Amino acid sequence: MSVKITIVRGEKDKEVLKTVSFEGRQSVNGDLLIYDHDLVDIVVSREKSKITIFPKKETSEEVYNTQDRLLSRMARVGIVDRTSIRSGSVFSSLEGTLNESSINGVSSFQMALSELYDFILEETPEIKSRKVYKTQLQDFFLDPSEEESTELGEVPHDEKKGSFDHQVRPYGFQYMYSILREMMEK
Repeated sequence: MSVKITIVRGEKDKEVLKTVSFEGRQSVNGDLLIYDHDLVDIVVSREKSKITIFPKKETSEEVYNTQDRLLSRMARVGIVDRTSIRSGSVFSSLEGTLNESSINGVSSFQMALSELYDFILEETPEIKSRKVYKTQLQDFFLDPSEEESTELGEVPHDEKKGSFDHQVRPYGFQYMYSILREMMEK
């Protein structure tokens, strides 16, 4: 589901700055849920005045770096309070509090959405390259080319492979010596 938002300036004489569009939805409590990024889901809450970033599937260094890049960028431009960036109440989530706008007619919620839109546009080439890489990796393993595969029987087999000898007991020769020692003591 696509969400379209018009960023405006002013309360009475609204000046349209830009229109942004996200893949996402609005939750029951009014939070905006954004699913555009392939590694993270982003929740922007107008009521709580905060932004929370959750990992999509699994946590990794790449996910954390994306969360950190976004919140650092928002703090650098003054949208998020740098001292409020912390771990969220959900495992591997990061959150930050939106600064209250002191500029007349400028909403901190809309500024956050505008900056978030720009961030996702900059991340789009990386998102696409990760998607292509995953597809190529899956094809490499599931449908290899002729030169990357072998026919059954081309690889020569040795009669004995590996380091385990099936004639030696589980505890090895040491076990056998202890049995011989016990027998000699009797």
